[in-house]
Amino acid sequence: MTVEAVDLGRHPEQPATPGDARSTRAVGWFGATALLPMVAAHVVGASVVDPVLDPISWYAFVPGGGELILAGGVTLAVLGLLLTVRMYRAGLAVGPVPAAAMIVFAVAMVLVGAFPTDPPGTAATLSATIHRVSAATAFCVLPLVGLSLERSIERPRSALPQGLRAAASALGIVVAVFLAVHLSLVFFADSGIIAFGLIERVGFVIMIGYLFLLAATIDREGPVEESGTGPVPALSAPRSADLAG
Repeated sequence: MTVEAVDLGRHPEQPATPGDARSTRAVGWFGATALLPMVAAHVVGASVVDPVLDPISWYAFVPGGGELILAGGVTLAVLGLLLTVRMYRAGLAVGPVPAAAMIVFAVAMVLVGAFPTDPPGTAATLSATIHRVSAATAFCVLPLVGLSLERSIERPRSALPQGLRAAASALGIVVAVFLAVHLSLVFFADSGIIAFGLIERVGFVIMIGYLFLLAATIDREGPVEESGTGPVPALSAPRSADLAG
C-alpha cells in the first residue's frame, strides 16, 4: 500500500491521481450527435412548429422529422447503455438498480421516436399514449441512476457525487412539471399550457447536462493508477487504506 493510498483514506477529498475523461468525452460526442437531428428538425419545421408553444414531437409531422426524432432518441439510448457499462467496469455501480434504470431509459428513448404522437386537434391514439408515457418514463428513471451511484461511493474523492444528488433533486422538479404536462396530454391533444414547447426543450437540455454529470462522476471517482499495482476501484481503495492505517 502506497503513501498516497493511505492519505486518500484519511482525506478522501484529495485525489491521488486525476481520473481520465473518457466518459465525459463520450457524452460530448453522443450528446452533440443527438442534438444535431434535433437542430435539423427545428430548421426543417421552422415555419410549421413554434419552439416556444409546440412540443418537440410535432416535428414528426414535418417531412423527415419523425426520422430525426428517432435518430436523436436512439443516440441517447446508446449513450445511456455505454455509461452503464462504464460505471460497472469502474466499480461504482452496485446491484441491479442502475442498470435496470438505464435500460428502461434507453428503451423509453427509442420508443419516443418509434411511436409518434397524434396530429394536433385529434384524439389520443395508442401510438401517442406510448410516446407520451415513454417520454415521461425516461425522465423519471434517470435520477435513480445518479442517486444509486452516489450512495455506492462511500469515500468520494470530489464533490461530484454530492452534485449528483443535488442534480437528481433538481431533475425531480423538472420531472414533476414534465409529468403534469404529459398527464394532461393523455386526455387532451392540446395541453393549453403556456410555453409548453419551451419546457420540453429545457428539459431535453437538462437531460443532456445530467448525463454529463454522470459521466464526469464516473471519470473522477473511477479507478486510479497506483505505482506498480495497476487500476484500483474507487470503492475498494478507502477500505484498503483503512486496513493500512
